[in-house]
Amino acid sequence: MRRVILMLLALSLLATPAFAEVISKIAAVVNDDIITTYQLEQEVAKMLARRARGEKIPAEQISTLRRTLLEKMIEETLLQQQIKALGLKVTDAEIDEAIHDVQRQNKLTEDQLKKALAAQGLTMKAYREKLRDQILRLKLVGRQVQSKVDVSDSDIREYFRAHIDDFREPPYVRLSNILIPIPEVADAARVEAARQLAGKVVERLRSGESYAAVLDELKAQGQGTGSDMGRFQEKELSREIARKLEGLNPGDYSDPLEKPNGFIIFRVDERVPGSIRNFDLVKAEIRQKLIDEAREREFKKWSEAMKKDAYIDIRI
Repeated sequence: MRRVILMLLALSLLATPAFAEVISKIAAVVNDDIITTYQLEQEVAKMLARRARGEKIPAEQISTLRRTLLEKMIEETLLQQQIKALGLKVTDAEIDEAIHDVQRQNKLTEDQLKKALAAQGLTMKAYREKLRDQILRLKLVGRQVQSKVDVSDSDIREYFRAHIDDFREPPYVRLSNILIPIPEVADAARVEAARQLAGKVVERLRSGESYAAVLDELKAQGQGTGSDMGRFQEKELSREIARKLEGLNPGDYSDPLEKPNGFIIFRVDERVPGSIRNFDLVKAEIRQKLIDEAREREFKKWSEAMKKDAYIDIRI
């Protein structure tokens, strides 16, 4: 009945010249709400401002963008209608908690968060409204589809088996180094002297002298530097470094690697072979992923059904 009434109203307005300009500014009717061409063009302008960067965008792309944005606005209008019908609310306390969560997760103070928002052109007030909309949407999703989402332990284990490579820890190596430097301007004799010193350092280290003691001596004499380089996946190492490390076990030292800035000696501090993460440690992670995917599928089904039941009249 409402659809018939709206159609009759539209026809009567079209028949009245005084309302022709008003009708031309309606982009879409969504149940009892309208989306105006002004609202639509505002969204188009925002999107173009983000994407254009001074480039001229073809008219057909703008037309496609306009249609896509209108579809999103229609969906958002339907969601807002559902939120209103269900009487869903968000308290200031819930928004405060969401902001605190953002600060905790990103290790931001209130001032740092405000600066980050300002860099995106947002005030705290506008950000709070965005959070309010997001929380309302989450509440709506939970209300409409949560009861249809079910993830069993067998689902989780099956996903783990089917995506085992996603849970494979790559092998890694932890390294320290000693650098025997070469001056920026150095003749062949100076380079050879550095090469000889690097060779002697390797001999001392391989004979059992302490890495720390040898490094301290080199530093004191201004002949070398060194440090803990950290942990590297094997794929992160350059070919020349990987070749120097071939066959080395923890505690072993490489032959010197010649680089423009000097000769580098690597010590292998630790080697950890690749392994599969323990299922019990990733179970919760997989469960949440499957829940999120199932929730998204169910929400999409519900959203499509909502569109079919709604009165939607696109007028552009």
